[in-house]
Amino acid sequence: MKKKILFNGLGNRGWIGGLYYLKNIIFSCLQSARITEKFEIVVLIDPGHAEIFDCFRNTDGVKIRVFEGDSKWKLLLYEMRLVWLGGVKYCYALELNRIGRFFKKKGIFWIPDFQHRTLPEFFKQDELAKKQEKDTEMVMSQNPMVLSSLDAKHDLERFYPDYQCRIEVVHFVSYIEPEIRAITPELEQKVREKFGLKKRYIYLPNQFWQHKNHIVAVKAIELLKERQALGDVDFVFTGNLEDYRNPAYIDRLKAVMEAPRVADSIRLLGFVDRTEQLCIMKNAQFIVQPSLCEGWGTVLEDVKVLDKTVLLSDIPVHREQKNEKCRLFDPHDPAQLADLMEELAEEAQKPGMTEVFVGNPETGIANMYREAKEYAKALERVLV
Repeated sequence: MKKKILFNGLGNRGWIGGLYYLKNIIFSCLQSARITEKFEIVVLIDPGHAEIFDCFRNTDGVKIRVFEGDSKWKLLLYEMRLVWLGGVKYCYALELNRIGRFFKKKGIFWIPDFQHRTLPEFFKQDELAKKQEKDTEMVMSQNPMVLSSLDAKHDLERFYPDYQCRIEVVHFVSYIEPEIRAITPELEQKVREKFGLKKRYIYLPNQFWQHKNHIVAVKAIELLKERQALGDVDFVFTGNLEDYRNPAYIDRLKAVMEAPRVADSIRLLGFVDRTEQLCIMKNAQFIVQPSLCEGWGTVLEDVKVLDKTVLLSDIPVHREQKNEKCRLFDPHDPAQLADLMEELAEEAQKPGMTEVFVGNPETGIANMYREAKEYAKALERVLV
């Protein structure tokens, strides 16, 4: 009988990015014959987020377990039966909470990034203390530690020089083929009408956390308005305009976004459905990703699968992750970003350049499979 790998999505219900991460890692696992011959994959999730993993429901070697209810005691008993009696060898990306500590010996740990060490000013002191305590416990254990980038590995070695964990860098792709296949011309038109999108727009798809650095983009838009440039182009933002850690930053950002000189060109759509988000991304002239810190950016992986052009903040992980359709800019220099946005928008209008900026998702999907298979080799070293 095959041993099992448990992907527990219940620990990430408050962070949708963590659930997409598990989905993407499962996809890479399925590209490896060595892993699928040896292991069965079990996904534990709640009803509200189960649809994220629906793409695997009819996949051989994958079982979806939906846990209903909020009782921590019932969940503990459920997980104990699942792990101890169900043949689970590994708990991937194990969360060291009260329940997770029961299964620590089976844990494969994952730290997305070390933003709280590189940008501590964006966190509250109690949150910093909790993250530091958990990270120290993980890195000082003998368990395997998965990191998503070489940049994160360098940070771990820098901040925890006496670490005891066994590190493996495992990149991931965005497994969004089912969502892309669901995008039809009719849906694209429906989304365009629903959100009142112009024919030409530039898209910024990040959540509004301070490290995502929207402020540099809004300042760049201000500069473009002063120059009277790109007057027929909208700047489309999605995501809830909130950051519980930095309400003052959000207030400042709102004030800038709502200023008369830029308000008529900024479209703030709020939180949108995943397929709608990809539809908006697919039809943008290009994407801007100004983040100050990422572990291995999912937005950039989405863009790569859609084969779109992206203006990308020049930070170490983005230099590691970028492809030939990425152009880098200083994330602290709104003038440079404004110059590049104007340059790209004009370039997109030149004869013969339409196809380059529209992108070819079939090319992106083929690359997604190729890269996922390559990244699975690192997972094979983890899942010994």
